[in-house]
Amino acid sequence: MARDFKVRYQQSIVGPAWLIFQPLALLAAFLVAFKGVGDASTAHVPYVVFALCGLAAWSFFQAAMTIGTPSMISNLNLVKSTPCPRIALLAAGVISSLPSFAVTAGAAAVSAALTGQLSIRLLLLPAALIWLLLLTLGILGVLASIAVRYRDVVTALPFLLQVGAFVAPVGYGLNALSPGLRTVVELNPITGVIETLRWMILRSYPLDLTPIALSLGLTFLISTLGWRTFAARETTMADVI
Repeated sequence: MARDFKVRYQQSIVGPAWLIFQPLALLAAFLVAFKGVGDASTAHVPYVVFALCGLAAWSFFQAAMTIGTPSMISNLNLVKSTPCPRIALLAAGVISSLPSFAVTAGAAAVSAALTGQLSIRLLLLPAALIWLLLLTLGILGVLASIAVRYRDVVTALPFLLQVGAFVAPVGYGLNALSPGLRTVVELNPITGVIETLRWMILRSYPLDLTPIALSLGLTFLISTLGWRTFAARETTMADVI
């Protein structure tokens, strides 16, 4: 876990400061795209606070996908020459991405407190984090298994994550969408996690049960699929890689 974190910022000029710069860059993009040009519905919450809550989930998810998807390939020697459980490599990538969540969620909480939006429901945040961890591990189980044979998954990942930041309600509210588009976004499994985080952090943010229920169901399915896919391919990874 510590090794993954160090490798991520090795030979980087600013090092772990990227934990701050990357969410800030996305926040700036959202400010232009959704607040400056579009009409982002934020349920009467200051936009920066609103977007930071979404970025807390997305920054972690993006970091975990970036580290975890190629983890079997980047740890080639461990996969081929040691009997260690391969799932530990996925878990290490996910855990080493937790600082991304901590920094952005902390910024969201501080911003909410400064604007009078902080809710006592913040104490429930660990439950949302566990949910996010399960969803992320489920997706990684599928992607990392496929990436061992098809390296296109790793190549396409940065593009998919860039698109994903706009297909999830990170910088906009669900109420700003048309009914058809809203249905599509609600089927994104991370949507319910983001909505739950906003409800936990923001005092005036309403609870919308539909995307949360959908995301909980999808998380269960994805976690099960990820575990079974990874377990089925784990024993042959050393030969395929």
